Amino acid sequence: MSTGSVSLKSRLLTWLLIPLTLMAIALVAESYFSSKKSIEDIHDRMMVALAWSISENVLENDGDMLSEQALDILSLSSNEKLFYQVLGPKNSFITGHAELPEPPTDKQLKGGTPYFYDATFDGDPVRMLSMRFLVEGRIINGWVQIRVAQTLSERKELLKKAVIQSTIRILTVVVLASLLAVIGVNRGLDPLTRLQSAIQKRSYNDLRPINPDIPQEIEKVVSELNNLLFRLEDSIDNQRRFISNASHQLRTPLAALQAETELALREIKDPKSLIALSDILKATKQTSRLAQQLLSLTRVRGNPKGGMSQTEFNLVQVSKEVTLNWVKRALAKGKDLGFETDLEEATLSGSEVQIREMLSNLIDNAINYGGDIISVRLRRVGKKVALEVEDDGPGIPEKLRGQVFERFVRLDERAGEGCGLGLDIVREIAVGHDGTIELLDGKDKHGLLVCVLFS
Repeated sequence: MSTGSVSLKSRLLTWLLIPLTLMAIALVAESYFSSKKSIEDIHDRMMVALAWSISENVLENDGDMLSEQALDILSLSSNEKLFYQVLGPKNSFITGHAELPEPPTDKQLKGGTPYFYDATFDGDPVRMLSMRFLVEGRIINGWVQIRVAQTLSERKELLKKAVIQSTIRILTVVVLASLLAVIGVNRGLDPLTRLQSAIQKRSYNDLRPINPDIPQEIEKVVSELNNLLFRLEDSIDNQRRFISNASHQLRTPLAALQAETELALREIKDPKSLIALSDILKATKQTSRLAQQLLSLTRVRGNPKGGMSQTEFNLVQVSKEVTLNWVKRALAKGKDLGFETDLEEATLSGSEVQIREMLSNLIDNAINYGGDIISVRLRRVGKKVALEVEDDGPGIPEKLRGQVFERFVRLDERAGEGCGLGLDIVREIAVGHDGTIELLDGKDKHGLLVCVLFS
């Protein structure tokens, strides 16, 4: 997967949460404007009621100061300042605050119809109301204009509280909806997670069809993946059959060539011919070993844990027997091969034949490329069993240890008759038996320690 790709989960959450966030912003804005309108309507109606009360007082008192009842109405709100002005016919001042701002000059007031406008009075922004009333009294007779002004601090405070409360409610809903969206997306993606887990748990050579419980939306994807696995398995089987057939076909003529060469070496006395025949014999043995190891690698990859031959066996006994079988060859090359363990039994499930081949490859490598002292050990490491082959030879530099598991890689082309497949076969067998292999420094950081750890 490329580093710049975006996960399906992120895309789904983005498409869910962005509209949800935009909706929340729209709801907060709508709450602000609707709350503002409601608060203004309430205060404006109170100002209209106050204007009507003032008009009645003007009629009753013939323009004198307002009655106690009207003054009580003016002081209903302790957080706001209220001002009024009464103008008689021809806009003559009657009572109140003479300096209240006038309405726009182009506005013609209709009788009994409130007109609201914003202005500034005494350094504070105020909401203004201007209304005309027809008064028929002893002193005042005609159209009277009443103006009422109210400061805006209480309106702003009420609006602030209303917006904060609605915002908290909206954010609570958004957070809960977001959590539900995350939970829903996670639950919706569970089939993909199960599919991923089913694929991850498989070994590299398990090409069976994938059959997890999946929704209809990805059935076609899984179907195409299964078709690909089928074609891949068929292609790999063809390659395995070709390698196996080629190896079998090569073994017979190579064995005959080796026998003829060994016979010629015993009968021919010419030094130059002996050198040539020795080179031919060495190349023949190396080619025979290559054919044998290619055949082994094909069997291992085609049958992890030995396929139908999988059994439970005692790893202690198997390791001891394999080591004893190699003692004669080790002595012939001047090597000291030993076996060490404090275990009486270590049960392993898999292919005994493959484990024998794995250990044989490790001992063979130690004899050909290692030092004079070779130790095969079997010990417990926690709940696991470690099979170790250690020698006191030159070892392998740490930076080159990863390369030796690659096919046909030989760090020393001059030593031994190997073909660069031994450790690859060892790794395949170890992994096929749920194990791991690691190359470490030997004792006192001298030599090489190959550790195969079985679960």
